[in-house]
Amino acid sequence: MVLAEGRWAWWNPYGALPLASCVRRAQAASGVIVKWGYPQVRTAFAQADLPWATERYVYPNQPEVEARRLASDVSRGAAFAVINAEVEWERLGPEPMRRLIAEFRRHQPTTELYASVDTRADRMALPYQRVLAEHAAGWMPMIYPKAFRSRQPAGYVAQAFQDCLDGKDFGDRPVLPTLQTYDGIGAEAVRAQLAEVDRRGLPGCQAYTIAHASDEEWQAFVSAELDEGPRENDVEAIEELRRDWQRFVWDHGIGHAIAALYLRAAAHALRSEPLPEELKDSLRRIIR
Repeated sequence: MVLAEGRWAWWNPYGALPLASCVRRAQAASGVIVKWGYPQVRTAFAQADLPWATERYVYPNQPEVEARRLASDVSRGAAFAVINAEVEWERLGPEPMRRLIAEFRRHQPTTELYASVDTRADRMALPYQRVLAEHAAGWMPMIYPKAFRSRQPAGYVAQAFQDCLDGKDFGDRPVLPTLQTYDGIGAEAVRAQLAEVDRRGLPGCQAYTIAHASDEEWQAFVSAELDEGPRENDVEAIEELRRDWQRFVWDHGIGHAIAALYLRAAAHALRSEPLPEELKDSLRRIIR
């Protein structure tokens, strides 16, 4: 199991939703990936006792600078870091990405590092993505069905997944796709993306972004893991447990990632559902 499993969301400054509303929304998600450089935002999520991670759109002309930026957020409490590398890297050899990862590891030797990349066509054979394949804890392929097929022909969501995932060499790393919840894609398309995640047996995904999604799109994203959603008394019980756990975390200095595991287990228990095997394994490792 990796820390980014489950239903995460991305935050960037381009969405219309106010930060306070994003914090409220995030209570229903596994955590939030926050763009580097917005300390007031990461503080807001952290003060709400929500797991958060850091992301940076990195540039190859300054790999050490980019690495230190990500590492600095980890030192401030980020659960993991995400390298967002796109077109600027596609004509380069492997060395800039190697330098970036080496510098990050110099500061944060054990923190999970994820690859947010475009995996369409033959991009995964490019040098920078092969370096990421050696070092990333997991892949976060960008799967944006409406952006990739603006006319939205029949089956366009499934086709976007095929373009980004089928026949790709992800090695033994988990695949945690980034789903489109921007540009008015609609709740039905969000549900269709999540159905693809479930059909493929993927361990998690993220909404891009928490501040772009409409209320209907966000509800479709967070309710999918719970099928019809928790019953009203379950919601109250889970919220009470969350408050109790928050106090325990602060009193005993327990990390957010561990707290999130226990909350996931509690949610399954309150719905009288068996715990997934991967969650059992993670809890056993903590207990030991």
